[in-house]
Amino acid sequence: MMTYLRLIARFCQKKSSEIALFLLTEGMIALVLFLQEIDLTAFKVAFLLPTLIFVIYQSFACYRFIQLHQFLTRTSVENLPRFPDSTLIGEDYQRLITDLEQWSQEKYQELLKFDKDLLDLTKLWTHQMKVPLAALDLMAQTNQLTQSGVQNQLLELDNYLNILLSYLRLQNTSTDFRFETFDVADITRDMIKKYANQFIMKNLSVSISGSWQLTSDRKWLSVAIEQLINNAVKYTKTGGVTIQFDDNMTIKDTGIGILPEDLPRLFEHGFTGYNGRNNQKSTGLGLYLTKGIMDKLELTVSITSQVEKGTEVRIEKN
Repeated sequence: MMTYLRLIARFCQKKSSEIALFLLTEGMIALVLFLQEIDLTAFKVAFLLPTLIFVIYQSFACYRFIQLHQFLTRTSVENLPRFPDSTLIGEDYQRLITDLEQWSQEKYQELLKFDKDLLDLTKLWTHQMKVPLAALDLMAQTNQLTQSGVQNQLLELDNYLNILLSYLRLQNTSTDFRFETFDVADITRDMIKKYANQFIMKNLSVSISGSWQLTSDRKWLSVAIEQLINNAVKYTKTGGVTIQFDDNMTIKDTGIGILPEDLPRLFEHGFTGYNGRNNQKSTGLGLYLTKGIMDKLELTVSITSQVEKGTEVRIEKN
């Protein structure tokens, strides 16, 4: 009973302006009749009829108010039925609730996909991190630690760590990009220096020619280019890597090449292809990360290849 009284009080508080306006209107009519010295007997009857109609209308509105309140308090979010309000505002609320539910489901599915991708990545990443660590442990046990050997394994560890961190940062919609104009050839030369030991150990040649003035994010573009150079060195046994700039960037290697059926799926998440499956150091994430970065920077990356002849990667503006 107390609950109903509280609800009626809340309803009256909500309708206080309407009640006050009704009483004010009736009072003004009575005042005009009184000043005009008109008999108020007829007004009493005229006053009671609108009052009765007003009370009946507000009583029905109060009943609907209590009914709607009870419906909302008893309804679970997980199983939300139709909103029991046929007014235009009620339909608007129902539309918003439906849109909100659909939006929530879409975000939930995106979160599930991200969690699954991250779990798959973490499992693969953890497994791949063990490879250079095991190599370092073996070299230590057999007293075969060399500066070049240690540097190569540390470079692998650094690359895997950068892949994971860059992937996580790229998923963050608040990631800030700082655009500036620079020569892409300069950051490429810095990357070649980083992989110099790899080129020397495999006796691979490398040449860089031309320049490309580009307005972009230097840091993120460096991450993408590193993955491409890493792949070029990793899958090239003899010959070398040629990098050319001319309002675009072309990376050519004389590596083992890529099967034609693998080319369309190279940028998919976790796809390693035939070469990646034969190469235990492949995570299948490098090119996926590169494509994501290029899309963010509004650049296009494309790959053509022939088995046993080499691969060509081209980066250009959209």
